[in-house]
Amino acid sequence: MSPVSFNVNPEYAQITEIVRGLFICGVSSLTAENMKKYDISFIVNATNEVPNVQSLGNIPRVKLWLEDTPQASIYPLLDQQTDQIEAVIASGGNVLVHCVAGISRSAAICLAFLTKFRCKSLRQAYQLMAQKRPVVKPNIGFWRQLIAYEQDIKQSVGTIQLIRDKTHLDQVIPDVYLDKETGFQKLSFIRNADEYENGCNCESRNRRNSGGRLKFQPVLEPVLECVEATA
Repeated sequence: MSPVSFNVNPEYAQITEIVRGLFICGVSSLTAENMKKYDISFIVNATNEVPNVQSLGNIPRVKLWLEDTPQASIYPLLDQQTDQIEAVIASGGNVLVHCVAGISRSAAICLAFLTKFRCKSLRQAYQLMAQKRPVVKPNIGFWRQLIAYEQDIKQSVGTIQLIRDKTHLDQVIPDVYLDKETGFQKLSFIRNADEYENGCNCESRNRRNSGGRLKFQPVLEPVLECVEATA
């Protein structure tokens, strides 16, 4: 079978270390040389379209099968995936989270991890991540779910608001992208995860409310896919 080819801007493809043990990149940096250089011990493939690259050998990995669309449901994955990343880092390993360009899907996973384990808030997590990797820009659907996730795990109203351009009422963005004095109006907070999407799987909320905690359970793909991803 022919290789799957992706044309990715080198700036997006490069590997960035966000905090100790957590790396993010685009698909073009998935090389055996880079895995050795950064001592990667676990890979999170946040895409649907990128196969698990055979040339990376037997590095443990998980594939999340996410589409980069506002409708994609990422919220149900966040608790278990962030716990999994933390477990690897706590044991001395290095985790690489990737999508195609290292901008949206992988960034959303990293932001959830930072919010839960390294930062006081989602806003602080974004500011840290944007300082290290300015190109990060999760799609608006992921932002809605990240806002809901912050409210859930921090038990607060949240630190990021959605704003609307008064001249482009169909465009909604998080206020961390722009100065608040630029003619944008605030939207209401998403008060909880259920408001994001009817039928959203909020088992993590129920688990926390009941005092339980999800144990770390690796969800690995033991069989490599038969196609190869290339830049």
